[in-house]
Amino acid sequence: MAINENPPTQTGVAPMVEARDVHKYFHRNEVLRGISMQVRKGEVVVLIGPSGSGKTTFLRCINHLEKINSGRIFIEGRLIGYREQPNGTIIEDSERNIARVRAEIGMVFQRFNLFPHMTALENIIEAPIQVKGMSRDQAITHARALLAKVGLENKENAYPGRLSGGQQQRVAIARALAMDPKLMLFDEATSALDPELVGEVLKVMRQLAEEGMTMIVVTHEMGFAREVSDRVIFMDGGVIVEQGAPEQVISNPQQERTQAFLRKVL
Repeated sequence: MAINENPPTQTGVAPMVEARDVHKYFHRNEVLRGISMQVRKGEVVVLIGPSGSGKTTFLRCINHLEKINSGRIFIEGRLIGYREQPNGTIIEDSERNIARVRAEIGMVFQRFNLFPHMTALENIIEAPIQVKGMSRDQAITHARALLAKVGLENKENAYPGRLSGGQQQRVAIARALAMDPKLMLFDEATSALDPELVGEVLKVMRQLAEEGMTMIVVTHEMGFAREVSDRVIFMDGGVIVEQGAPEQVISNPQQERTQAFLRKVL
């Protein structure tokens, strides 16, 4: 039996993220099979599970990079990607409205996706200037503070090709933070890195968690999940199989599917 219980929501406060019975198909393949969950403001939720379980797809649905086939996803009580009609049906929202909500959600991908022809500083200031209308001077000041935050204050003029994988990923995190997001999504942010570089990225993510950033993290780093997350969700086959506090799910899983997965990764 799948365990799909959400923590109680603070009275009168909309969750940062709420998914209701989300389904997603790729052709005839149902990748998400009725995902329902909530993430409170300031909560760090880690999604674990085998490849193909739907973790990344769900993350991409949250900011409407993937369109859901049915269900609802809300960000602070606002429907993302769609508008509900008076008769209860939904239609896709305008690109302008989608972009406005998406600008409040930072996403860090497995691959760094930096602009190779731009320096670290230029990568970070691009979106605040183009999307938020920030002045160049203000954007530069903010970008330099973010580079210092991720430990790269001396790399502002370096191009991505001159940076290590860990450094590129930290620039990517700074770039996402430059938009002052209220929610950060991390999709296997360390899986493309050499093992010795993983720690420097996880350090930045730990710092964000300590500062109260709401985060949903897809990762295979069980140490990070155990130490930093408020809640761990195990997904398999497009459903939530089990969720709870990290010491419960990782150290004492109740479901056989969770137990089998953790035996392979721990």
